Amino acid sequence: MDNQIHTDIDEYIASSRIRTARRRLRDAKTQYDKTLLSLNRQEFELRRAWNQRGYVPLEPPVTKGYKRFFVLRDDVERSRMADFYRQLLQKINTFEYSHRRDFKVKKRSHGRKKLVEKPQALLHPDAAHFKRLQFSDKEAACFEERFIFIGRCKEPVKRYVFKEPWRFVLRVRPNMITQTRMIIPELLSQMDQLDNYIKRRQLQHRIFKLTRSKSSGKRHWIFTDKKKYKHPHRTLQQILQDEWFDKN
Repeated sequence: MDNQIHTDIDEYIASSRIRTARRRLRDAKTQYDKTLLSLNRQEFELRRAWNQRGYVPLEPPVTKGYKRFFVLRDDVERSRMADFYRQLLQKINTFEYSHRRDFKVKKRSHGRKKLVEKPQALLHPDAAHFKRLQFSDKEAACFEERFIFIGRCKEPVKRYVFKEPWRFVLRVRPNMITQTRMIIPELLSQMDQLDNYIKRRQLQHRIFKLTRSKSSGKRHWIFTDKKKYKHPHRTLQQILQDEWFDKN
């Protein structure tokens, strides 16, 4: 009889859509997470608006360090192909900034730090970047594919390298700052209020778990063929014997 009563009560609750205590607790937690996600979206929109603010002229201009870039060599500047290489240079030119005019940096060698000139090269785009630059057929013919080491890469990567880098030379000029970012007090105040609200209530940990907990780390995959056999042309007895000698 009691089981029948409990069954009738469960059927009545299911048909009348009355929420159980467990369902109410779960709905409250879901609504709480939705509120945190809305705060995260609001913070993202405010930061994007802050990063996209415009510039205003700076009066008077300020000199801050030096910048180094590539220009056409004198004989190339006077040649008939000057316009062609000038347009090509606009796509592959690189800029370096330093507080020293000689662009020297400290480098440790044999336990001592020495001043060496900081290297600078033209842009070496990969296949996707090379396609986005939209080179003409004549401009694309000036590049060749090479496998070079970039940064801390342990394996060479394929890049498109300019064949005739001697046509360009480096030039150093003062780095003139003629404009500065706008300051929007209303936007900055909204960002501070939202940041204080999240930090005082210690909500950043839950927001991080809801948004970036499963994919926060950047994984650098190296697509190479894995070796099927680590010990080719060796018997099991030889492998066990070497391991026994290493332990003893």
